[in-house]
Amino acid sequence: MDTYRSRVLRALSWSAGARLTTQALSMVFGILLARLLTPDDFGLLAMVAIFAGFTALLADVGLGSALVQKRDATDLHFNSVFWTNMALGGALTLALFSASGGIAAFFQRQELVAIVQILSLQFILGGLSMVQRQRLSRALRFKMLSLADLAGLLVAGLLAITLAWQGFGYWALVAQSLTQRLVSTAIIWAGSGWSPRLHFSIEALQELFGFSLYVFATRTLQYFTTNVDKLITGRMLGGAAVGLLSKAQSIMLIPLQNISQVIGSVMFPALSEIQGDRPRVRSIYLRATRSIALLTFPMMTGIYAVADHLVLGLLGEPWRELVPILRILCFAGIATSIVTITGSIYLSQGASRLQLRVNLLTRPITIVCILLGVPHGLTGIATGATVATWLNSTITLTAAGRLIALSPWTLVRSLGSTLLAAVLMAGAVLALDRLWDFDSPLAALLTLVAAGTSIYAMLALLLQLPAAMEVTAMLRKRLPFRRWSEQ
Repeated sequence: MDTYRSRVLRALSWSAGARLTTQALSMVFGILLARLLTPDDFGLLAMVAIFAGFTALLADVGLGSALVQKRDATDLHFNSVFWTNMALGGALTLALFSASGGIAAFFQRQELVAIVQILSLQFILGGLSMVQRQRLSRALRFKMLSLADLAGLLVAGLLAITLAWQGFGYWALVAQSLTQRLVSTAIIWAGSGWSPRLHFSIEALQELFGFSLYVFATRTLQYFTTNVDKLITGRMLGGAAVGLLSKAQSIMLIPLQNISQVIGSVMFPALSEIQGDRPRVRSIYLRATRSIALLTFPMMTGIYAVADHLVLGLLGEPWRELVPILRILCFAGIATSIVTITGSIYLSQGASRLQLRVNLLTRPITIVCILLGVPHGLTGIATGATVATWLNSTITLTAAGRLIALSPWTLVRSLGSTLLAAVLMAGAVLALDRLWDFDSPLAALLTLVAAGTSIYAMLALLLQLPAAMEVTAMLRKRLPFRRWSEQ
């Protein structure tokens, strides 16, 4: 148990540390690029990302997750999946390249032809590195994964800033996307310690398909409904509108990418190792969820409270229309931050079929809610997506909880005090914003963030939030003066 715990904690520390670093760099690059480029430039890339991201799902078809979940996978399984992914990656590159004219016609933007053709090369790069990534993830070797992704982000970001400064417009974002994948793939190949051999077995693939096909179908549903808002916005409201929506979502997703997805990426392989011990899985899941909420709830309510200063202070006046969209999506972010790691429960328990059935129920709800919001413009689309998120999260959490004998009420009770503290903090920040007269949006942002952080820390201690108490106890055990005082 000690070895297992130390491996998980080490994986979490590397994943979290690298993610915080990459997100900090992403924010810096994003702010600089937002000031050098226009919402329409970002909108063009968001349009392409809808189709490119879906095609990326086809390049994996869930085989990567199947390799992690199958504890007795052999080298034959890994080689068979590698060559399958390479074939899929090459086929999808050709398919997307050929579809570039149709995509441009759909959005009525001729610039998309060349953008799609160049970005289609990402699928070959994805096929090259997927198996190596899953082997590293399976072994909880997140150090190598983290360093590869960090290097790719840094090189690509610097290149994009340079090109944007030189006036290349949206081509800076195209170069950033392709370069990031190229650099990270090269490093993973160099450091994974595994290279493919000319071994292939249909039987080995068949052993994985029973699990992977359900994972693939679920991810396809999730991806389509996650991006249907941008698809509709780009078609009906134009490039600038989809650029605003995409930027709002990227800001809202920062806590999820820094916290929820970091923990979730480690939770799946970690829980797969103890999949038969359901009480232990339930305990770890509850503690992980409380830890996520301790950080994501105040970040979401805090972003809501300072949204105007955040947008105007960091991105500038051209992005003012982003403020109401961002505030609406913060409500979705609260639910999403918790529901993100339920996938680890489904997959670690081998319940990929149940996960698909749940998504067949929830994803149509998303489409209906977004379509109902279309007549009200961008705010209506954001509101529809938020309502759907809460409805779907309730259904998903209920179904996943049954696998580990965890009732929704138990989960809600464990998170209620954390949400209360986050809401009280946001209320205090809004009150301070009305009382103080700031010289600039950036000064207001820095001051209110500092005040909100202090207020939330005090509330966490006063309300004795479970996750905060666990962190405090852990720190007390590790601090040197604690040991000295006991001697």
